[in-house]
Amino acid sequence: MKIFESLDIPERFTRPVLTIGNYDGIHAGHRKIIERVKQKAKELSGTSMLMTFHPHPMSVLRPDKYTRIITPLYVKKRLVEEAGIDVLLIVPFNDEFREIEAARFITDILIKRIGVAGVIVGHDFRFGKDGAGDVRMLRGFSEDYDIYLGVVEPVTVDGERVGSNRIRKMIAAGDVDRAKRLLERPHMIGGIVVQGKSRGAGIGFPTINLATSFELIPKEGVYVTETGIGGKRYPSVTNIGYNPTFDDSRELTVETFILGFSEDVYGKDVYLYFHKRIRAEMKFRSAEELQARIAKDVETAREYFNP
Repeated sequence: MKIFESLDIPERFTRPVLTIGNYDGIHAGHRKIIERVKQKAKELSGTSMLMTFHPHPMSVLRPDKYTRIITPLYVKKRLVEEAGIDVLLIVPFNDEFREIEAARFITDILIKRIGVAGVIVGHDFRFGKDGAGDVRMLRGFSEDYDIYLGVVEPVTVDGERVGSNRIRKMIAAGDVDRAKRLLERPHMIGGIVVQGKSRGAGIGFPTINLATSFELIPKEGVYVTETGIGGKRYPSVTNIGYNPTFDDSRELTVETFILGFSEDVYGKDVYLYFHKRIRAEMKFRSAEELQARIAKDVETAREYFNP
């Protein structure tokens, strides 16, 4: 996959079929659009392309309403590549770009600069200054310039409409198993293993402590997870919270016990994949009571991976 992080594209591509959007999460709805793009590009012997934006437009347009993103840019790049797109355009969303009128966006960028042969978007797609452009406007221009226009209707999974905002709310509420269905993959966060207080080791469950810059962390609680280290995934149990049993400071920690794993991974990059919330974080009367509950949580994880 070729990646361009501006609209200064140094080459012309054969009959591009383009989709445009934030594509935060690359969820089931996004994947349906991407499949349509790839299919149309194949029919036209053309190039499948995806245009997205960085930073997220809401962080510029409505910083007071900005919500945490599901996928950092580097994760989005990987997911788009895995989905099979030929060319990824990452447009800097700045004050200059936000002032481009909708009609000029079509004529100057889509027609002249990219030379699209087709555009495929979601039914509620809007573009241009103040979001003045919509599917109806695109349809008029597609007829004028003889460009294919595909519009994808809302996608549902198990009767639930798929959307990035809905998925964000699920993850923030700890409902990671529902989010997993809509994402078609577990929600993931990544970071570096840092030194903790070694309390887990003292009660028989040594944990790794994750320092992460990911924005969307699931709600405090205990989760069935997988831990990705060095390209492999291991069953694990993750606690997100404030260690109330030990009356620690109000610093959020992400601690993971990896089943059957004893290697030293301090300083290494790891990824956590969230499958299911087991329970809320609790304050226990003693370390022994906490130890017994962790053992139960670990058994829940074992049963999850070996039903």
